[in-house]
Amino acid sequence: MKFEEIDRRYLTERKKLSEKHGQRELWSVIDHWPLYCGIGNLARFVVILDIVRKSLLIPGHVAELGSWRGANLLFMAKLLRILDANGSKQVHCFDSFEGLQTFSEKDCSAEGNRGAYLGNFEELLEMIALYELQDDIVIHKGFVGNTLPALFGSQTELSFSLVYLDMDLYEPTIEALNQFHPRLSKGGMFVLDQWNAQNYPGETVAVREFLESEGFSYRMEHVQGARQPSLILVKEQC
Repeated sequence: MKFEEIDRRYLTERKKLSEKHGQRELWSVIDHWPLYCGIGNLARFVVILDIVRKSLLIPGHVAELGSWRGANLLFMAKLLRILDANGSKQVHCFDSFEGLQTFSEKDCSAEGNRGAYLGNFEELLEMIALYELQDDIVIHKGFVGNTLPALFGSQTELSFSLVYLDMDLYEPTIEALNQFHPRLSKGGMFVLDQWNAQNYPGETVAVREFLESEGFSYRMEHVQGARQPSLILVKEQC
C-alpha cells in the first residue's frame, strides 16, 4: 500500500518523541497544533477547507455522515462560522456513535474492524458547547437507515450543498447516496473519504452501483493533495 513505510516510520518516531518529552497539557498542544500535526493530516484539512469554500455559493446545508469523535464536523462548522458568519448554512451530523456495525458481504474483510470508530457522544456535545456551535450543528443520532428517511420524511424543505460520506461500509453509504441524491443542489458535492480504499471496499462498491443508475448527473473528480478524502462527485444536473 502506498505510504505504508512512510507512515510506519512516522508513527514510530512520533511515539519516541512523545515518550521523550512526556505528557503535555491538552490546550497547550492544541494552541500550537501546527507544531504537532502530521503533514498527511494537515493536507487532509487543507483539502476539506478548499471543498467547503467551493460549496459556499451552492445553495443548501452541509452534512457529514460518520463523524466519529467530531473533528471534521467541528472543523466544517467553524469554517462556516468564519467564511459565512451571517449565512443560514448548518452542518448536519449523522452517526450512531456505536462504531462500525452494519456489515454486508460487499465489505469483505472489513468486518474485522467491527466496533471501530466508536464515538464519544457526550464529549462531542461538550466541545460543541465550548465553541457555542449549538445553532450551527444539528445531530441525528442513530443508523442512517433510520435517521435519513425520518428526517427527509418530516422536513421536505431540506437541501444540501455538500455531503461528506465517511461511513466506510457498503450499506450505509449506498443508503446515503440514494437518499441525498434528490436533495443535493446542482453544483453540490458528494465527498467520499474511503473511496478506492483496499481496507474498506464496500464504500467503492456503493459508489459504483450508485453511478450505474445516477452517473449521468455527476462528474467524478480526483482529490488533489491528500490521501483522504479520495473522491468528489459533483452534481451537474438535477
